[in-house]
Amino acid sequence: MIRLQWCLAFGAAAALAAAQPEPPKELSVLMAKTRVDGQLTGWCRGELRAGRRNAFAAAVTSPAGGGRYLVLDADGTVALLAPFKGTPDLSCYTPAEARKLGESIRASETIRGRMEPAFSTAVVCGFVDATSAVCWQYSPAARAFVEVGEWQT
Repeated sequence: MIRLQWCLAFGAAAALAAAQPEPPKELSVLMAKTRVDGQLTGWCRGELRAGRRNAFAAAVTSPAGGGRYLVLDADGTVALLAPFKGTPDLSCYTPAEARKLGESIRASETIRGRMEPAFSTAVVCGFVDATSAVCWQYSPAARAFVEVGEWQT
C-alpha cells in the first residue's frame, strides 16, 4: 500500500512537471535579472528560506544535456543545489509533506533512502540521475542549502 501511494504521488508529480505551464512572471523576471543561462524546464515555489516566500527552485537544462537545480530568491540571489543528468524531476514539499514522504521511504521494501527535514522551511527534491533523488533545505547556521534526504528507486 505504501509503495502504491509513493508511486501515485511521484507519478502525479512527474506528470505535472511534464505538463507545466509557462513560468510565473516573477520567475521569468528573476531568470533575466540573474542572467541564468540555459533553458528553464521545471520549477516549484516555496518558502525556501525563512521569511522569503517568493523563492523558486528551478531546473535549468543545458544544450549539451543534463543541467542543474538552482534556487532563485526574489532579491536576485542564486544558489546551486546540484547538477543533474537526463530529464529533470523537481518538487518542493512543506516540512510536514517531507516527513510523510520520509515515512513512506522507510516503510518501502523497494526504495532505499531517508528524508529528515530539520528546519521550518520548504524542502526541495530533485532526481540527479534516472534512479537517485536528493533533497535540500536551507540551513540558517550554515547559510547554505544542505542535504536532508535522498533515495534510490
